[in-house]
Amino acid sequence: MGGLRLDQPLKDERMRSRVAAAVSYQEAGLRMPPSGKLADPEIADIQDWIRMGAPMPAAAAGTDASLTADREKGIRFWAFQPPRAVEPPAGAGSPVDRFLRAALAAKGLTHAPPAPRRDWIRRVTFDLTGLPPLPEEVDAFLADASGQAYAGVVDRLLASPHYGERWARHWLDLVRFAETNGHEFDNNKLDAWRYRDYVIRAFNEDLPYDQFVREHIAGDLLPVQRATRDGSHFESPLGTSAFWFGEVLNSATDSVKSRADTVDNQIDVFGKTFLGLTLACARCHDHKFDPIPTRDYYALAGIFHSTAMRETVIDTPARRAEIASAARRIAALGLPPPSPPPSSALRQGDEVFADFGRSGFEGWMIAGQAFGERPSNGAARSTGPGTDAMVGSLTSRKFRMPKLWVHILMEGSKPDGKVKEEIPLRVTVVADDHKSAHLVAKEQPGFHWVSARMTKEIGRVCYFEIVDRDRSGHIAVSRILFSDDATPPALETAPAPPSGQVKPPELAALEREFPVSVWGMIAADEDPGNVRVHLRGDHRNLGEEVPRGFLRVFQPETGAGAVAGGSGRLELSRQLTDGRNPLLARVMVNRVWKHHFGHGLVRTADNFGLTGDRPTHPELLDWLARRFMETGWSVKALHREILLTDAYRMSCRADRKAMAADPRNDLLHHMPVRRLEAESIRDSLLAVAGTLDRSLHGPGIPPHISKYQDGRGKPQSGPADGRRRRSVYIQVRRNFLTPLLLAFDYPLPVSTIGTRGSSTAPPQALMMMNNEFVAGQAKSWAARLEAEEPDSERRLEKAYREAFARLPEEWERRETLAFAARRGWAELCHALFNSTEFIYVQ
Repeated sequence: MGGLRLDQPLKDERMRSRVAAAVSYQEAGLRMPPSGKLADPEIADIQDWIRMGAPMPAAAAGTDASLTADREKGIRFWAFQPPRAVEPPAGAGSPVDRFLRAALAAKGLTHAPPAPRRDWIRRVTFDLTGLPPLPEEVDAFLADASGQAYAGVVDRLLASPHYGERWARHWLDLVRFAETNGHEFDNNKLDAWRYRDYVIRAFNEDLPYDQFVREHIAGDLLPVQRATRDGSHFESPLGTSAFWFGEVLNSATDSVKSRADTVDNQIDVFGKTFLGLTLACARCHDHKFDPIPTRDYYALAGIFHSTAMRETVIDTPARRAEIASAARRIAALGLPPPSPPPSSALRQGDEVFADFGRSGFEGWMIAGQAFGERPSNGAARSTGPGTDAMVGSLTSRKFRMPKLWVHILMEGSKPDGKVKEEIPLRVTVVADDHKSAHLVAKEQPGFHWVSARMTKEIGRVCYFEIVDRDRSGHIAVSRILFSDDATPPALETAPAPPSGQVKPPELAALEREFPVSVWGMIAADEDPGNVRVHLRGDHRNLGEEVPRGFLRVFQPETGAGAVAGGSGRLELSRQLTDGRNPLLARVMVNRVWKHHFGHGLVRTADNFGLTGDRPTHPELLDWLARRFMETGWSVKALHREILLTDAYRMSCRADRKAMAADPRNDLLHHMPVRRLEAESIRDSLLAVAGTLDRSLHGPGIPPHISKYQDGRGKPQSGPADGRRRRSVYIQVRRNFLTPLLLAFDYPLPVSTIGTRGSSTAPPQALMMMNNEFVAGQAKSWAARLEAEEPDSERRLEKAYREAFARLPEEWERRETLAFAARRGWAELCHALFNSTEFIYVQ
């Protein structure tokens, strides 16, 4: 046998081929076992094992035996130990300052002197709101000689609605927020903007961070659902939208692999965002550095595989009652009922999936109120008698597509204006959790067949969605058939014209006032089950099944935790936020610190594992993490703890001795000079020009598409100024990102980005000099300055105060006034926008 054995790894294809030949007795003198040929089923099992790559049992299981001492060493690593209860060093000042000063003193160093007050207020205003301070705000702070001047500014900024916009954008980087799917067609992600507004409200309302995390993981499952302050819809389920911002392939050729890749991205984002761990490294093998075995990866994967995305209505009971009341007022008008659908004979071989004339909505999940509780006059209709104002959806049970053709007997109206990309009135076929086909009523009166060929869907797990998202149109579905025949059955009666074509004036008035339902792109439990280990990450090469659960490194004694039922997301959310997880508070504290000081106490903000940086001030990190939890997980209280320190007041002037001893500024002996992020640069242009629309929330503004941007899925261009809204409201279209923002290191929405780049590159200067938006804002600023201040000296002072929060130096006064006299104020304003001081903060 030449040393062939089945209890040792078969390392290459040649060895595996020899074993396959040996067990089959294909060659004389090469027989395994030599005592006699195995039974055919046994040979088939061995050949299947060889086709899987001949995995050994230990590799398949990803058991504790594969970790041994390395796992024990990893568990003892600082990041996996609970934050310690430490006392700040003795001395004057805040606890944070005492930790920092002690570290500096150990090296014989001291803090830089305090920054000028003008620098500090510009710094803190950008940090908390992403906007420059107004001149009157600067004046009020400079005039306040009380001991509460600094605290007053911080409290005012934390109470500003623009605080939520600024810090929501930081969070959106972590969850790779995007409003389109990318890939070939860059299709829309419906209602993605509602998640963005949810995050803005959460930061503005200082939602406790542990609650925020629970809502992200299991907001749809929480026993108590948090609603918006106006009572219009539930907030909690919107947190789960974060699962679904990844890229989506169009018509994936391998749907199982596509689903596995989607889950891998979800686990990657989950691990980095909440835990600062690179969990995705354990997809193919036990993590090479952190104590995360492959088995734990697939315990988590089971949770995510048991979760699906649903577009559904998230109205509160109060809003549903309001809608029902409006519907009753319309019903009281006594309008005629809709016409029944025509009948048709069932042919041999046809298979009826739904016949709403014979049965109700059993097996269908109802969302919203458009379709009511039962079919109406032979069809699932998205209208009450005479009204199109309600919205909602019906979702079928899952099934395997049995035949090549789907025929749907339907009728409907078109929405007002152009048909939107997302097709608000439709029947959608969802195959393997990806929208595969949309069927839309034709522009003809009455019921008619709409057919679609299911070439890619046949044999795959599918379900139907009947959707009405349009307040001015309706859809009605009578029957859904599967067939091998491309031609639908003949209709036995002539199609009746749809009712409600002419609306009485009182109906039109009621529809205009009809309450609006709120839709969300949220998570839902679906077919909960465990998954098997994908050996080497290959979905075709399966090992043992792993029960759903959390990472065992956080529960070394009790294991991964049992999942009582459902996907396991609810249990996961509770285990993560029960106060015992050593990383959740540390990672968030570090993120907030990083945005205020330029780098975190752990510089690798998304990697607290063994390959990440060690904390520069471990005692301070633990003290802040415990303080964060003790103050009710309040992010605003954490800001105050950091911003009201002497350290945050430091100037940017670095001492030579300190730079020699600590060139990376790990010990924070001075404040770093920081360039504004892309959004703050664009928002500052609008704010200083006086054109900024400061309104909050709402659907995204289409990005401005230059003539150089092209490709499939290219949307209609938005205005160059983005309707003067803040950058957080510009649509994030994966294939058509805003060039101005990209030039200043706007991140690609692929995975978690806890630390953006901050480059200095020629395209940035070219963009600021030549971009039409920048030039347009310079002209608007100049026009306003000239209108508001006729005296050129005072006009210049006003410009400097608005742009830089200071007055011009004498040499600047002389040179800029001379420049304005030669070239005009529009070009002077453009030059100020292009100055280094405009885009950097000290």
